[in-house]
Amino acid sequence: MKVSGAKVAEHRAALVAAAKRLLKERGFDGAGVAEISRESGLTQGALYGQFKSKDALAAEAARKAFADGAAAWSELRDTAPDALSAYLDAYLSNAHVKEVGSGCLMAACVSEVSRQSPAIGAAFAEGFLTLVDLMQQALPKATPPEAARRRALALISAMAGSVALARALETSDPSLSREIVAAAREELEQLAVGGDSVSSRPAKLSSSTHQIISEPRERRRHRD
Repeated sequence: MKVSGAKVAEHRAALVAAAKRLLKERGFDGAGVAEISRESGLTQGALYGQFKSKDALAAEAARKAFADGAAAWSELRDTAPDALSAYLDAYLSNAHVKEVGSGCLMAACVSEVSRQSPAIGAAFAEGFLTLVDLMQQALPKATPPEAARRRALALISAMAGSVALARALETSDPSLSREIVAAAREELEQLAVGGDSVSSRPAKLSSSTHQIISEPRERRRHRD
């Protein structure tokens, strides 16, 4: 029986969603075709009917993960009193360290990307630069463009690295893991504002308003 176009799109979205989560939790090598298919509720045949290879699925899942992250950051930009502090609060939080499956793909898989296909590498580069652009727009308006670009590149790189290290140490040394996140949060805001006093900026979001920055709030609510 022929499958409708709507059902084909539904199956594709289910496969991408499953791959997106499993790539974050298991990595590119750890998330296999059988597991992705099972998680999506579909067969391996259905997966290969949609994607010519696991790499093709992983590349689309990576693009979707970064698009969701950018949407979440855009939501923060439009609703928070200070976008810069909101980005730092959401990303450099203990909640983000713990919630790998709903967190940032960059922090989860950055060490694996160089070993993946060019399509996956391109998806990561595009997603990274999207976050850099959002960060650059959130920097103080007086920052010269070239300095703002350098600062945004350094901030996104350091944020992802800090979360990756905090996750690596969370089981063996939880206290150090939390210390890394807290230190990065304070020092990176100093870098972001060019050495200005953090206390001179608008108040940070309270801990109760921290949100994982991988998915927009509305999508997470429906998923839960």
